[in-house]
Amino acid sequence: MSISKQKKSGGLKVVLIYASRASGEIELKGLPFLSVGYLASSILADGHAVSIIDAHTFGYSPQEAARRALELGPDIVGLAANTHNRFLAIETARHVKKGDGRIKIFTGGPHFGLTAKNALAVVPEIDFVIKGEGEITSRELLKTNFKPDKMKDVLGLVWRDGFGNIVENPDRAFMWNLDELPWPAWDLFGLENYGGTPIEKGGDKTIGVISSRGCPNRCIFCSSLAFHKGALRLRSAENFVDELELLNKRYGFKAFKFWDDTFTIVRRHAEDVCNEILKRRLAIKWYAPCRVNTVDKELLALMKKAGCVRVNFGIESGSPRVLKIMKKGITMDQARTAIKAALEVGLDVTLNFLMIFPHETMADIAMTVDAIQEFKAMGAKPSYSFIVIYPGTELEAIAKQEGLMPVDFSWNSPYKSEKSYIAGEDPSVPYFEWPELPFELVKAFVLKRMGNKKNLAKRFFKKLRRVRQWEDLRSLGQLGVNYLKAQIKAE
Repeated sequence: MSISKQKKSGGLKVVLIYASRASGEIELKGLPFLSVGYLASSILADGHAVSIIDAHTFGYSPQEAARRALELGPDIVGLAANTHNRFLAIETARHVKKGDGRIKIFTGGPHFGLTAKNALAVVPEIDFVIKGEGEITSRELLKTNFKPDKMKDVLGLVWRDGFGNIVENPDRAFMWNLDELPWPAWDLFGLENYGGTPIEKGGDKTIGVISSRGCPNRCIFCSSLAFHKGALRLRSAENFVDELELLNKRYGFKAFKFWDDTFTIVRRHAEDVCNEILKRRLAIKWYAPCRVNTVDKELLALMKKAGCVRVNFGIESGSPRVLKIMKKGITMDQARTAIKAALEVGLDVTLNFLMIFPHETMADIAMTVDAIQEFKAMGAKPSYSFIVIYPGTELEAIAKQEGLMPVDFSWNSPYKSEKSYIAGEDPSVPYFEWPELPFELVKAFVLKRMGNKKNLAKRFFKKLRRVRQWEDLRSLGQLGVNYLKAQIKAE
């Protein structure tokens, strides 16, 4: 799917691609990617022609995405991706360059922006990387006509000079007044083809929106902290609800996923958004991520009245000691109070838990399992996963310091996790495994304590059907043996 806007005289042809979906990646199918939308609207302001190709939603392979881009005859291609689908983005870049080596390619976002020099060092097909937010930097890059004497003045840009040297320009300051940004170029997506997973059973199709950028909290595993550096910026309630109203009345969306890191991080902001929705009598429903130490029953009731049907809390661990290690900044009492209040006002409540932190013990894991079962009994819907290491995070620094990943680890060179069959679905990302808590042992303990041992065989054969190489089969078999040993140890 690609919809274009024509360029003005002197403008460039720009194609923006959101890369194909990776195995095990968080499911975002059916939701237009805001990063691409914001970039498109900013570039359009300077008279360039812009097209969007959403390979993720429409299931295009890297080769197909590149073919569609080449058919549009672009001067430059922008590639958006996260850590999970970075290799698919790189593969797309290679197909584009193979098709026409004159085309310039730039990328950015939390993955490539935080690994910029490495990306340029190991992926020759990438010409430029934007660090930090890309709206202004991309516009300035296009104005240079890719001339080195001009590119050296573009803040937030990492690039190669005429001698092949990688040049990292100074960072660009964050934009503090988000109301000055044009909204995403919604009409370039072809919104009639979108509609994410409903936020409630049998509900309306959804679309993602965001009322803020960044988060001031210091969680050691969070890529948002690494990217936004703790800087929180808020849109005004009027500006945000104007966009909700547009998407509701012009495009027919009745359900929204608020993609803020924490919608309730500033209470007054959450209240103002709710009151603005109520004032305009918008008949919409929405979901929001929250923190247990930023809500109370009064605020949750107001959110419910304004159309909120579901909230999510990242609890992460049931161990007070581990909560301190991860710098979560919450307590279990706050979690119990917030979950109880949300359920009492009639909200659906989902919870996230993570396992295997630095210095975590099996006793800590047991406390997390107990918390999961406690909150499930209350009526919440908890889920758990093993921690993924993301670039630029404190967890990455700890992993390197402890010798759990190479100090010179290359985020953009081929990589395959040896234990993805146990830790998760995605083999392209590094998982954090503390020496005293091997995945096999933790998985065996958790399944035993939760009474889910019968489901193990079903999951094993499901993974077995996906095996395509002898090396993978041997690896899965060895992990199975290790798991059985761990199961005996967990008894």
